[in-house]
Amino acid sequence: MRENGTRYDVVAWGEGFLRLSPSGRERFEQAGGFGVSVAGGALETAVALARLGLRTAWLSVVGDTPLGMKLVNKVREHGADTEQVVRIPDGRTGLCYTETGSAPRPTRSWYDMGDTAFRSARPGTEDWSVARETAVFHLDLTVPMIDPANAGRLEAALETARATDSQVSVLLDAPGGEPLDAEVKGRVLDLVETADILMVTLRALESIWGFDGPLASAADEARTRFGDKKTAVVEHRFSASRPGVWDGIAVSDAGASYSGSPAEVHVIDSDGALGAFAAGFLFGCLRECTGSALKYGNAAAALACSVPGPLNWFTRQDLASQIEGTGSGLQR
Repeated sequence: MRENGTRYDVVAWGEGFLRLSPSGRERFEQAGGFGVSVAGGALETAVALARLGLRTAWLSVVGDTPLGMKLVNKVREHGADTEQVVRIPDGRTGLCYTETGSAPRPTRSWYDMGDTAFRSARPGTEDWSVARETAVFHLDLTVPMIDPANAGRLEAALETARATDSQVSVLLDAPGGEPLDAEVKGRVLDLVETADILMVTLRALESIWGFDGPLASAADEARTRFGDKKTAVVEHRFSASRPGVWDGIAVSDAGASYSGSPAEVHVIDSDGALGAFAAGFLFGCLRECTGSALKYGNAAAALACSVPGPLNWFTRQDLASQIEGTGSGLQR
């Protein structure tokens, strides 16, 4: 599927890193060995969309080292284009240490992202012109992207987003509890302003815009605050008050609102859920309408939780079965 004769359907920008996790659900203090997974919101979305049959590319910077090449090779293995990934000699690859929890113990992650190739790169390192060769230019603004070390990189992405004629998509998540760095918050708000398609977590809506209410009332907030964007708000608190439940609402660019039935999922690993939702939502936006996009997004997020690791391994048939309710344990 190519939209309007463009080279790509979706180009996704953001940092990739490696996730280290103890075997099974051990604590780090127990562990004698670790599993290594490729991670990063942008590459997760690019991979998922490639597996759904779209022409996608990952735009990023990695170290020209075996660790950096592990990221590139895994993304390429799934069919996403890595031609736009810049390789920096001896550049560092970021690490994330994750303990996969099981209720009542939540999943916890610790990031070691200092001086990575991505963060150390000059703002003009990437070839941003690729944003003019795609139907959708997708920006990952999830943890750990929204970090003071990335302020200059976010500024470069903002300049590109403002200049391109492509649709701009933003996936935004911000952990609650601590306010964003003022400079980063300014860049984030500017990027949200440029977006044609916005996907935001409920906790980001709370921490950045002060929203105080249940997910069901977020549609009015989104309609008022984000105007004519295609917007989705998702609940992403598996280990809080509603473990094992994924839910979301959406508002079209014409102001129509949509809600989905909460998806009850047996969470094996929730790390890839947001990137998967973004893939499903974009898939639906390119194919159909905002209401369908929400169904695709919710289904993709639920499927992502059913396998270990952040990468999304589902197929188009898996997605159709999830939406139609024909798979085991699935619901409309």
